[in-house]
Amino acid sequence: MEITPAISEYVHKKIDVLEKFIEADRVALAEVEIGRTTNHHHKGDVYKAEINFTLEKDTFRAVAIQSDLYVAIDVMKDNVVQEVTKAKKKRFVLFRKGQQKIKDALKKIRG
Repeated sequence: MEITPAISEYVHKKIDVLEKFIEADRVALAEVEIGRTTNHHHKGDVYKAEINFTLEKDTFRAVAIQSDLYVAIDVMKDNVVQEVTKAKKKRFVLFRKGQQKIKDALKKIRG
């Protein structure tokens, strides 16, 4: 499948949303693959959009298969943003739990 400038621009516009998760000193890489899944479908085309988003040591992956290419790109973007947000919240919760344990330990020491 040939990638037109319109499709390329649409993908870049959707993936730019991920920039808000990238801090200044972190390294990130987004690998996007789009195209038709197979040629054996009798009715209509089936498109696949896939992203591998690497943010330092964390890797997030999302795949969407839809009958419309632009819808597949949208669903893929939504899924990867959801994964990144979930991981960020989990990291924050674990950090807060660690803080609470330290605070409790200090209270026991002080008596």
